[in-house]
Amino acid sequence: MKRCLLLGFCAILVGVLSGCPITASQDTPVGHTTEKTLGDVGAKYYLYVPSTYSSDKPIPLVITLHGTNPYDTAWAQIRQWKALAEEKEFIVAVPLLSIFSTEGLLPVHRKYRMRDLKEDDKRILAVRKEVCEKYNIDKRNILLTGFSAGGYPMYYTGLSHPEKFSMLVGRSCNSEPLIFEQLEDIVAAKDYKRIPVWIFVGKDEPGWFRSQTWKAYEWLIRHGWEEKNCRMKHVDGGHLRRVRRTYDNWGRHRVK
Repeated sequence: MKRCLLLGFCAILVGVLSGCPITASQDTPVGHTTEKTLGDVGAKYYLYVPSTYSSDKPIPLVITLHGTNPYDTAWAQIRQWKALAEEKEFIVAVPLLSIFSTEGLLPVHRKYRMRDLKEDDKRILAVRKEVCEKYNIDKRNILLTGFSAGGYPMYYTGLSHPEKFSMLVGRSCNSEPLIFEQLEDIVAAKDYKRIPVWIFVGKDEPGWFRSQTWKAYEWLIRHGWEEKNCRMKHVDGGHLRRVRRTYDNWGRHRVK
């Protein structure tokens, strides 16, 4: 038994240390920057603004949430997204999130999970606010997306503040009942806005990942989402960031 536990821990450790490789080109005409929001929150984030940006024209915004550190980080997310942001002309922002809100490999006590999710909620909204104030953002087209354990804050913040985002896209996302318990009263409100939610997971991913994504989808359907604005799909491959697929799904719902 001890041997099995040790082997299991080693397998997790190897996975964490190996990380998710950055497959996107790093050859962009301008570099990303490291920012920090003003005011009480002081959230750190990475930002990429395409070289074609002009304040004369509203531009879409993507806020992408990283997974378990060091398996996935804000540093990796900005590098995975910036070439696509340059090509398709949108701004991308990546907040640096808390330890326990984005821990997807090891158990986390609900007290610490919720504490960090609430802190990250403030960070994500502070980043959105600051980017919208500094740039001419098309507020009809603001995507919130999470990868892996970035699903925890994506569901919590995105579903708590649907007026702040135009769509959520979960990429191989973790979820857990604790988060959805916090959302019951919010979603039950008469004027609650059910924004589109797309969820996809790799066919070659571990069963527990596929199970968590399906449970999130089932919760959404039980709480009023319909097929036209909520989709769940298995896609080829394993645990990958899939930024272009995310962009393409978002494109079907973007306001022109």
